[in-house]
Amino acid sequence: MKVSRIIAAASVALGIGLFANAARSAEPTEITFFIWAGSNQGIVPTEVIEKYRKDHPDVKINILESNNAITYPKMVAAHRTTPDKPLVHCGFFNVDSITKGDVEGLWANLDPARVTNLANIEPKYARPDNKGTPYMMSGIGILYNKNAVKEPPTTWADMWDPKNRGRITMFDYDNRMLVIAARLNGGGEDNIDPGFKIWSENAKNFRALVDSNDAVKNLLVSGDAWMAPWFSGLSYVWIREGAPLGFAIPKEGTIGFPLYLSMAQGVNPAQKAVCEDLINELMSPENAGRYSKLTFAVSLVKNAALDDEQKSDPLLNAELAATSIPFDYGSIGQDAAEWRERWDREVKFKLR
Repeated sequence: MKVSRIIAAASVALGIGLFANAARSAEPTEITFFIWAGSNQGIVPTEVIEKYRKDHPDVKINILESNNAITYPKMVAAHRTTPDKPLVHCGFFNVDSITKGDVEGLWANLDPARVTNLANIEPKYARPDNKGTPYMMSGIGILYNKNAVKEPPTTWADMWDPKNRGRITMFDYDNRMLVIAARLNGGGEDNIDPGFKIWSENAKNFRALVDSNDAVKNLLVSGDAWMAPWFSGLSYVWIREGAPLGFAIPKEGTIGFPLYLSMAQGVNPAQKAVCEDLINELMSPENAGRYSKLTFAVSLVKNAALDDEQKSDPLLNAELAATSIPFDYGSIGQDAAEWRERWDREVKFKLR
């Protein structure tokens, strides 16, 4: 009798265990996908997600709509405390979040066998080991007041030319301007001294150093400042609104400011498959082209389906990406705090 009871109990326990495992395996796959808020940035990813939900009713996809400044620190906190439970499983990330995430070990590798559209990206913006993929970019060129500047700027060196004393505005602590000045004068990200020398000697070129898009726009439109390093997408919008502005592409090329799709470490195999499916679909020619159109960005998916306006407008077409200058934003990020102190000491001090 004892043996029978033991066998029966074991059978019940085994049955319960099998049932629990089956229940766990039947739980729907759930992910959170991050998208940027505003400016039409959520339209295409929401459409892609809605279609995926219909085709895969067993998958639950939550959409988190915000910005990287708010969301990225929360992702890092989750990664440090519960690395197998990401706050966000995949989505859109700017270059600042991507490079900081590299230091944290935050990003997972995308499988080219599943994300087949990785074969179509602009190669100079490819991520190491496919830890994310370039998707869009804005090219930073020179935005200028057409009433004040009769001949469009032709080179980045116009920004620090002594003839432009008191005519330049830009974001305070814009490290990209340090790097381009260094690159054109024998230095670069790993030797920034020439950049500081250029701006220290020509600090009087600044009409104002600002901290908002509106401040740049107001200074340029009013004519208080004549030129600024600025993003092609926003420039396109302001020009289309009727502002008396022009956008010049320097002979050296625009500075590439890339935007990425990426997947977080800690996803399980089922979540990884969903993320890779969504990323691959967003990179399809049709979706990449439409996202580019709606957000006035330049696609880093080379076979994106562009309409006639996108193909012909130099602020929107693929040539802007192909001729752009890629910066080592990871290196810049590591030195940013030191450069900020030097900027205060060696450049801004000259404005007093």
